[in-house]
Amino acid sequence: MNLLRFLFTLASVTSATLAASEYVDDGNWDQGQDNYYGSYNDDSMGDYFDKSGGQQVAAGGGGNDLMKIVSGSALGWFIGGKIHSRRVATTLKKKHSKERAAFIQLYREQVGALQEFNKESSRIIRAMESSIIARQNGVPAEIDTVPFFMADTDGSKKISKAEFDRYVREYLVNYPGLRPEDVPRWESFDHDHSGQITFDEYNQQMMKEIRKSQYRAAKN
Repeated sequence: MNLLRFLFTLASVTSATLAASEYVDDGNWDQGQDNYYGSYNDDSMGDYFDKSGGQQVAAGGGGNDLMKIVSGSALGWFIGGKIHSRRVATTLKKKHSKERAAFIQLYREQVGALQEFNKESSRIIRAMESSIIARQNGVPAEIDTVPFFMADTDGSKKISKAEFDRYVREYLVNYPGLRPEDVPRWESFDHDHSGQITFDEYNQQMMKEIRKSQYRAAKN
């Protein structure tokens, strides 16, 4: 747009220069005609003054043309500035819209991640509190009761098959060195085949797992 303004101004100045040159050329031509006749009698002097008056009229007309060119240049400059301003405003508006959309998307992602973190933190805190209460009620210290309350996402004091599978998947992700066969199966905990694991069933199975580990360690 700056280049467009420069070219427009250059064209205006060039036009004004050509107009002035034509005016000077016309004046010189008239003067050449006067020199050609070369006589200074009354008639020729009258013609001279008539021609001078014509030059003054022509000069007045050249001034009007120059004013028109200058006015046109100013108008073109103003219109060019308006067009440039609109284009800049449109470009900035599009850029602002993109940046705003990216900011909103990032904000939503961060808020979602924070909500998930708060939710998981609350679940861990509840599990630890429940484990402390269970320990106070006589649960042996060897049994880690936190996993039971972590898996019990709905707080029903029972673990469904869906809750068990979800907890196992998360557990394997957090401990990549373990294999699925290293984790006790659902059937091992659901002793009465009710489709839910109670806290007592969990404690009984965990005691069995502890004895198995102690037996393997003593055998080796």
